[in-house]
Amino acid sequence: MLAGALFLGSLGCAQIAKRSDSSFIGPFHTVANVYIGPDGLPANLQRVAVMPLVPGRGNRSAERGVPLIQQLFTEELSRARIFDVVTLTPNRLDTLIGIKALYADSRLPVEFISKIKEETGCQAVLFAELTTFRAYPPMAVGWKLHLFDLETEELIWAADEVFDGGQATVGNALRRYIREKLSPNNAAATQLLVLDSPRELARFSLGELIGTFTQKNPKVTLKSADGTSSRSSSERPEEASETPDPAEADSPEKQENPTPPPPGSGTI
Repeated sequence: MLAGALFLGSLGCAQIAKRSDSSFIGPFHTVANVYIGPDGLPANLQRVAVMPLVPGRGNRSAERGVPLIQQLFTEELSRARIFDVVTLTPNRLDTLIGIKALYADSRLPVEFISKIKEETGCQAVLFAELTTFRAYPPMAVGWKLHLFDLETEELIWAADEVFDGGQATVGNALRRYIREKLSPNNAAATQLLVLDSPRELARFSLGELIGTFTQKNPKVTLKSADGTSSRSSSERPEEASETPDPAEADSPEKQENPTPPPPGSGTI
């Protein structure tokens, strides 16, 4: 009897704890700044060429983040198994078109599309930009991603989102992710490690964005999630440690974003 009472008492305490734990009750961050074509991903989309990850123009913190996040970025795309991923490293891209990196709004070399199609056999190309990277608490990661059809040159999917760990909704969603996906039996201990890891925040954020690939007709207009300039930059990302000096790191932009015209007029 005593054992049963103690067991029921522990269950009651657990339920009370859940009702007061924001990782159970929220509110949670939801990806909102996404565009996808009316029919979702094309039925014939099997292989995607992934361009080298580039830092936001003039963003020194993002430059430091690119070497830390590049491999994780391609790993998460492959792990999703939505399409086959063909990674274009800077050196491979340089061999093909004489340029090591490109932004989605860059002027493309004349033979870019034909070279990518011939070399990779891909039906689409994904441009990736790390717009925000803050490696000290509260951490933050921002992405600007554009997927173009190589046959029609139309925009298939795009996302422009910042995940700021200083916002309660992002923190709640990250702790829920830790509990459900990483360590359901020891979430408290795992949180101490993951909540201070910019790589894990990046992994979580990519999972949230990749999850929108399968949506159709989202009633969302893509907006700019950062205030970066559209000017080109010839600066190369710096090799860096995972914890830059907070005084040098850029803060993520607050999400009061003006609505721009459709990105790239919907074509490459």
